[in-house]
Amino acid sequence: MSDRFVLSAEFDPVIARYLRQQASVERNRAQGADLPELWPGLAHEVGVAGLLVPEHLSGQGAGLMELGSALREAGRQGWSGPLAATAGVAVHLLAAVDPDDDGGLRSAIAQGRVVVPALTEDRRGESLQTTVRYDDEAVRGRRTFVDSGTHATDFLLPVRTGDGTALVVVERASAGMAVRPQQAVDPGRGLATIELAGVPARVLARGPQVDDAVAEAWSLGALLVAADAVGAAERAFELARAYADTRRQFGRPIGSFQVVKHKLVDMYVELELSRSALREALRLADARLPGWPEAAAAAKSVVGDGSTHVLREAIQVHGGIGFTWEHELTHHFRRVMACRALYGTPVSHRRRVATARGLA
Repeated sequence: MSDRFVLSAEFDPVIARYLRQQASVERNRAQGADLPELWPGLAHEVGVAGLLVPEHLSGQGAGLMELGSALREAGRQGWSGPLAATAGVAVHLLAAVDPDDDGGLRSAIAQGRVVVPALTEDRRGESLQTTVRYDDEAVRGRRTFVDSGTHATDFLLPVRTGDGTALVVVERASAGMAVRPQQAVDPGRGLATIELAGVPARVLARGPQVDDAVAEAWSLGALLVAADAVGAAERAFELARAYADTRRQFGRPIGSFQVVKHKLVDMYVELELSRSALREALRLADARLPGWPEAAAAAKSVVGDGSTHVLREAIQVHGGIGFTWEHELTHHFRRVMACRALYGTPVSHRRRVATARGLA
């Protein structure tokens, strides 16, 4: 069962080595809702923030395989930061509505500025409908489940105007802006609710293309948090397999008992299915091939259920110690639960796939 799963042969070892050296799991477990101290280093030393930003805009000009690799390794190490929200969703959304970067935001992201999309306001964080209003160059409304909201310096908001939909950017430091951390199973995720009471805003784009761009950005967010969950599940499987080899009962390693063998094999199957779904969806999305949002939805569903199974079984393999707060597994369990819910649950994404295939 050697790990030969690769997303980017060149970038995988680079980001893995950096995060393992700079962000140990023990340190990451203590992370709160503030922007991680490691973010400037990731942005400037490794260039992760600008992976999807073209080189002429000070970015790396890389692709989704490289960004997926970064999210996967962050999941393995239990590091939380604005990788998915800023380096992925925000950059993708801005590229669609402001391809020439007239607003300068993609260049700013490549330099480490934390620009975060705020795409939902419903109680489940799944509907992309917006009631936020833009009038007299200011916005009023509320957004919920903002991924990395407590990390952000700026927010991207789809808003209603007198003549349709627009995408605006607001600065966190503006008068009338309130950013409140949401209680979450993974505190380091930086989930937030934002309240906007007449906050000055700058319009980046108008028209129906905004709705299409927001929908695609949402699909990309689902795919990227799936990469995060795969990394956490890989680490949990490694811990369970190692424990089964070393923990002894009745004079034998517990891995020699059939019931434990079955658990490990089932975990490995779920992990391989998740990896395959993730890699194929990243390939399709990177090439912008037809149907990639449905592939992203399928991957989010498969990974959401698969990673949950792996974490639950890993805890079972560890027995009582696996349930303790002090064990590393609890950190990965919380992370997988957060990834499962963000950008749509497995149930909602299965519904999306069924609708796209004319089955619902």
